[in-house]
Amino acid sequence: MSKVTRSRPGYFHTAVRRERIRVEALRVGMRVVELDRPWTETPFLFQGFRIENVAQIGEIARYCREVVVEYGEDEWVGPSEHAVLEAPARRAEPIPFPGRPPGARAYQRASRLQSDARALTRSLMDDVRLGRVIDIKEVKATVSNAVREIIESPDAVLWLSRIRDRDSYTSEHCVNVGLLAINFGRHLGYGEEDLNAIGFAGMLHDVGKTLTPLEVLNKEGALTQQEFEVMKAHPTDGRNILMAHRNLSYGAVDVAYGHHEALDGSGYPRKLKAAGISRMTRIVTLCDVYDAVTSDRCYRKGLPSLRGLDVLQRGRASKYDEQLVDEFVRCIGLYPTGSVVELVNGCHGIVLSTNYRNRHLPRVLLVRDEHHQPCQERVLDLQKLSGQSGMEGWLIRAVVSNGTHGIRVEEYVRRGVQIL
Repeated sequence: MSKVTRSRPGYFHTAVRRERIRVEALRVGMRVVELDRPWTETPFLFQGFRIENVAQIGEIARYCREVVVEYGEDEWVGPSEHAVLEAPARRAEPIPFPGRPPGARAYQRASRLQSDARALTRSLMDDVRLGRVIDIKEVKATVSNAVREIIESPDAVLWLSRIRDRDSYTSEHCVNVGLLAINFGRHLGYGEEDLNAIGFAGMLHDVGKTLTPLEVLNKEGALTQQEFEVMKAHPTDGRNILMAHRNLSYGAVDVAYGHHEALDGSGYPRKLKAAGISRMTRIVTLCDVYDAVTSDRCYRKGLPSLRGLDVLQRGRASKYDEQLVDEFVRCIGLYPTGSVVELVNGCHGIVLSTNYRNRHLPRVLLVRDEHHQPCQERVLDLQKLSGQSGMEGWLIRAVVSNGTHGIRVEEYVRRGVQIL
């Protein structure tokens, strides 16, 4: 259940020591800071991480015999927030991720969800512009459907979210942020009720932009200072729009008002600092920034996923919640669904689905040969190939930008790629 907490001052302790131990001696809660092999030869995303479950110890044991752990006997205890959503309590049985890739029916359901959600978002934004009320009941029904689909087939939903229309950026961005927020909330361990609240807030976070003049919203090129001040009004406009609706959860209002605030107080419109920014707002903010920087806009091309994650990493602890950034990177992974990737042998493909046990070995649709020419398309299950002799060339070398060598992910999604 979501709860509201009061703020209190933080305090700081220091005293850290390190020790090299055998993997067999690892325990949940220990922080691993060094391995007995290069980090790049492992699938671990961070050069330093805290062990959160027994499965992580098993993964470390696959690659290392000894590690260096850091004991933080004294730590900084930050101020508790005015939080709409508290961190989820540990559950004995968290929502499991699917063990198999999605089938044709999952993609059909996800396609209907995407179509309905985008139509609804465009409609509600038109309604707001015309002074009508938002159909809150319909938004909640769509979000509830999205939660169920993401629990059952996250890859199918995120694959179809790769369809982007630059001219419909705002409405599609709202849908994508809602879906990302639900998926991230699931990763964090929230239950279905909280996922509905997170998704609802994510889908309505930018509703204030309905009152932003189109010449500012869709301008090609940098905004002037005066135009930026106009743009900065949309969080306040969003708050006012949502506050006018009865029986609306405060969480959605708080997110619409606060998703451009920063922990160091450099955000807008209120220049709130850490203690004033709710956990739900922090979650949606990360999804908002990630989708914004990885999407094509009228004034620039979108960044590859890894560079989008790097934007969040560079703002870690100063602008964005440090722990949540770490978890978001883990959630998205090295090769998220819909990424264009270059293989070691020079071929190129598109990531179709994630292997949730070995995220560095996803399923890839091969679309270009080693000469960057179109080839017969086929699905490569890198998890299976990695165990075969001489197949190292089929592993992923790097993530590249959408559009590289003429590969546009949207085209493959629109035509309905046969992936079974």
